[in-house]
Amino acid sequence: MKKLWYWAASALLALPLHMAHAQDVVVAHVGPMSGPLAGNGIANYEGAKAYFDQVNAQGGINGQKVRLVREDDQYKADETIRLVQEVAKRDRPVAFINLLGSANVTAMFKDKTFDKVATPFVGITPGAEALRNPGSPWMFHVQAGDRAQLRRVLTHLSTIGLNKIAVVYQDIPFGKSGLGFVDEMAPGLKVEIAARIAAPSASEDFKAVAQQLKAANAKTYLMILTPNSGAAMVRDLRAAGDRTPIYSMSYVPASAILEKAPLKDAVGIALAQVTPNPDVPHTPLSRDFRAAMDKFLPEVKARSSMQMIGYVNARIAGEAIRRAGPNPTPDKVAAALRQLRVDLGGYLVDFPANGKNVGAEFVDIGVVDSRGKLMY
Repeated sequence: MKKLWYWAASALLALPLHMAHAQDVVVAHVGPMSGPLAGNGIANYEGAKAYFDQVNAQGGINGQKVRLVREDDQYKADETIRLVQEVAKRDRPVAFINLLGSANVTAMFKDKTFDKVATPFVGITPGAEALRNPGSPWMFHVQAGDRAQLRRVLTHLSTIGLNKIAVVYQDIPFGKSGLGFVDEMAPGLKVEIAARIAAPSASEDFKAVAQQLKAANAKTYLMILTPNSGAAMVRDLRAAGDRTPIYSMSYVPASAILEKAPLKDAVGIALAQVTPNPDVPHTPLSRDFRAAMDKFLPEVKARSSMQMIGYVNARIAGEAIRRAGPNPTPDKVAAALRQLRVDLGGYLVDFPANGKNVGAEFVDIGVVDSRGKLMY
C-alpha cells in the first residue's frame, strides 16, 4: 500500500507544471510589452490583471480561479501569430483579451489564425472598420470603433467652427481606413479637408510634416496615428512654434505625449476617449476600476484610459465565462458573448443590439489640462 501511495505521489510530482493549473480557467493576453506600443500593451495588461486578481480574491468564477497568461509580441505581426497559436496549444485558454495593432490583426486574418485557434478574442484595438467588417466570428469588439470616434470629433469641430482641417494619418491599414471615414463624413458635416498627409508606420520624426501642415493653413489638425507617432507630432509641431489646435483618436494617451513634449505643449490637446474618465470617479465603472487598481496594483500610481480598456475587456470576458457555466470552453464563452448585454456602471455593452460582435458605442472628447490630466 505504501509503495502504491509513493508511486502515485511521484507521478503527480512528475506532471508538467501546466497540469498543476488544470482546474484554473485560463485567459490569455498576447500583446506588445516592449517595442513602440509597449505603453499601451502594458497598460491594457495592468487593468486586466487588477480585475482578475480581484475576482480570484473573491473566489474566482463559478468556483474556479482565473489564470492570466501574458506573452510579449513586441508589436511584430509574425510574433503575434506565433504566440497566439503557441498559447492556444500550450495553455488552452477559453478567451484571449486585449489584441492590439491593425497590422497584427490584418496578418492574423491572412494567416486564418482566428479560425485555427477557434477561441474568442475580447477587445481589439484599433477599431478600424477593416478589422470589423467582415471581421471574424471569434472577434468581439468591446469599445467604439474608429468610425464612431471620428464622427464624434468631426461633429464637434463643425459645431465650434474649426471646420477646415488637415489630416495626418499613419500609412498602415488603421490610418488609411480612418482617412477614408473622414473623407466620407466630412462633406455632410460641412468640414473642409485642407491637406492629407501620410506618416510612415511607427514614425517619430514629424519635422517635415510640420512644414507641410503650416502650408495647409488649416484651423485644426486631426491625427490618425499610433501612440508614439502622435506624441512625436505634438512635440515637433509645438517645437516649431505651431499652436494650431490638435485633435486625436483615443490611441494616443496623454501620458505618451508628456513623455515627449513639455506640459506647456501638451495642454489643450484634445483626445477622443472610448471609456469614462479613469481619473474622475463620477461613474460606478470608474470607481470600480480605481478600487481594483488601488488594491491589487498599488505600485502603479497613474490611471489611464488604456488601463481602463484592459479592465473593461477583462470584465466582459469574465462575465461571459461566468455565463458559460462550469467547465467553460471557447465555444461556450463565444456563445455567451454573442448574447451578452451588461451595464458596467455608466458603460453599456450590448452585443445583440449593435451586431457584428460590437459591444459599445461610447465616445467622448478629453482635453489635457494644466496638470497633464484629461478632463471630460
